[in-house]
Amino acid sequence: MPKKSNTANMKELTREQLENRKAQAVRFTRNVLDDDDRADEIEDESLEDYAERRHITITNPKGVMRMATPTRRELLERIEELEIENADLESRLDEIAGIVGDEEEDEEGSGEEEDEPLGEE
Repeated sequence: MPKKSNTANMKELTREQLENRKAQAVRFTRNVLDDDDRADEIEDESLEDYAERRHITITNPKGVMRMATPTRRELLERIEELEIENADLESRLDEIAGIVGDEEEDEEGSGEEEDEPLGEE
């Protein structure tokens, strides 16, 4: 029997079908095999790399280009970056509030003395 080429043996799936299959693989590895490290590796793998490793051709029947979906790890890293940036901005706002608060207290202190006698008359 003649040997078939690699492309003939490759299954064809749309990006959405492949994303679903990859998600199933992650759940199976995590829940059934109880291997969180391997599940994380599969989850962090690009869809293209996953398809190549599983000998699957990605098809795009409508020719629609989809944005790359960030991995869990990429999202967690972005959250950490934003939390750090947020803390830095809060610190800056606290400094500004401290400076503005000191200036307002100085202005209010001198203004109150002038306003009180007028209000009492």
